[in-house]
Amino acid sequence: MSNNKIGCIIVVDDHKNPVGIITNSDIKNKIATGLFPIETPVSNIMNAPVITSKKDLTVADGQLQMIKHNIGHLCITKDGTVNSKLIGVLTHHDVLVTLGNNPSVILKEIKRAKRTKKLRVARLKAKTLIKSYLEQNIPLSHIVKLISQINDAVTIRAIEIALKKMPTPPPVPFSWMAIGSQGRKEQLLFTDQDNAIVFQDVDEDKYEDTQAYFLELAKLVTKSLNKIGFEYCEADMMASNIEWCKSISEWKSQFSSWILNPDDKAILLSSIFFDFNSVYGDKDLIEDLSNSIYNALDESALFFKFLGRDALKNPSPLGLFKQFVFEKNDEEKDLFNIKSRALMPLIDAARLLVLSKKIKGINNTSERFEKLAEIEPNNKELYESCSYAFKALSKFKTKQGLLHNNSGKYIKIETLSKEEQLKLKRCFKPISEIQETLKLRFDLKNFM
Repeated sequence: MSNNKIGCIIVVDDHKNPVGIITNSDIKNKIATGLFPIETPVSNIMNAPVITSKKDLTVADGQLQMIKHNIGHLCITKDGTVNSKLIGVLTHHDVLVTLGNNPSVILKEIKRAKRTKKLRVARLKAKTLIKSYLEQNIPLSHIVKLISQINDAVTIRAIEIALKKMPTPPPVPFSWMAIGSQGRKEQLLFTDQDNAIVFQDVDEDKYEDTQAYFLELAKLVTKSLNKIGFEYCEADMMASNIEWCKSISEWKSQFSSWILNPDDKAILLSSIFFDFNSVYGDKDLIEDLSNSIYNALDESALFFKFLGRDALKNPSPLGLFKQFVFEKNDEEKDLFNIKSRALMPLIDAARLLVLSKKIKGINNTSERFEKLAEIEPNNKELYESCSYAFKALSKFKTKQGLLHNNSGKYIKIETLSKEEQLKLKRCFKPISEIQETLKLRFDLKNFM
């Protein structure tokens, strides 16, 4: 039961007819308590006779049978009786998965999945869950935490499945890093993948083979995540790219180079990779990497200016006469980009401020602002308004994505009600205010 991650074993006779069932409860109540020794025959602790039914039974009818007989497992046999061959088991969990839709059920389904197809089904249920929670006005912070757990669980299971396909176990400890929105625990809808691998240092003569192992593993994982619904990153910011699959020393050197020699490319990459989070593997490697980053930051005040300039690249989303600023290229002409014009300025500002304050372990944008409000009482009102605006904008983007079955990134403003447009505009004031704060704090007026 432990090895196969199942909750019961059906005992059969020589003809494969079911004669009894042993569940987790039997092990707990009869063996763990010492009522029976662990060497006892299964016939002494199994429940018999079993309740059976045919395979064409509906889930609803199966649930009624379980309720009627007060059982959690229904044996499915060839002709529906105990005198025919066992062909399957319907469990209470299966019924919940089919008829219900709650986080604990989805997480159990993910952990039990043995194929990518099952993971996709589970993740799609999470999308339905998001819609339901938004309709119930559940706080966005609660929704984000639940979906982040589900996203991480999907990634972990995809890695576990991929590891079983590898010819050997990992040669050294490693950590799978989520970066970007998943690293910040802000990924609600399906977006593209952003991930990387850091592995323990090895001797120079073993480096190439070790890296090749993890690149092959990463290809399997990213392929699975793509099938689940997370598109490949167009910029190839994935662990399957040799640039983003490195030893801890190589990663330290990479981050140090970005920090000590800042330029536009370094800042672009930093803004993506600085929001990393360990999803699977050795968390000590990630802690070590984080410490090295903060040590390097002590040596470069110029880096903060570059980050600050980058955080100001998208000014207030409102133009003259308080009108929305729309995209101008042909493909997205007359659409409002809520991600780049409203969310990213807040994300970039929060990242810059927590790095300058050496705040570790908080990646989520709204939580970063809440922490800043706590340590800077003088700016508490501003930071809290930024946190609120970020959650409101994220909620709006998510609702638009669900409505149009896309990422919610581009919005046709004329389709919104006047009330919705007004709510959006209210969220833009904190963006202007936080950007003015950055200009003053990091002396950016002459660094644009």
